Amino acid sequence: MANAVEKILVDGRQAVRDALAGMRTGLAFTVRGSWPRSTDDGVLITVGEYTNVATDCPVVDEIAYQVDLWAFDRETVVALSQLVNEALTGLGLKRQYAGPDTVSDDPAGYCRKTFRYGRRVDKRTMRLID
Repeated sequence: MANAVEKILVDGRQAVRDALAGMRTGLAFTVRGSWPRSTDDGVLITVGEYTNVATDCPVVDEIAYQVDLWAFDRETVVALSQLVNEALTGLGLKRQYAGPDTVSDDPAGYCRKTFRYGRRVDKRTMRLID
């Protein structure tokens, strides 16, 4: 049994995307996997798997997802930051990293903030654990 469980790959990307897409706000945004290519992309939340690794315990994996917020002003980034935190901690993930607000040097002038959320997963039950 443990051997079969060891081979399971934990994948929570869709749950993370769904939680982000379901955030209730008056702000218009898009959730996708790639960074903005032009200002036409508007306000974006990009999400991807940051890590998905085995641990010393064969039935426990460690997962983390990186979320980047891209907007044209800091106020929008701050508002989305709170919503993202609520959505992902609501899934049971823990915030592992929050980067500084940055403003892009490119002509689009995006303001960006990076977060990472993750946790350990018991692969026998697919429950998040500490």
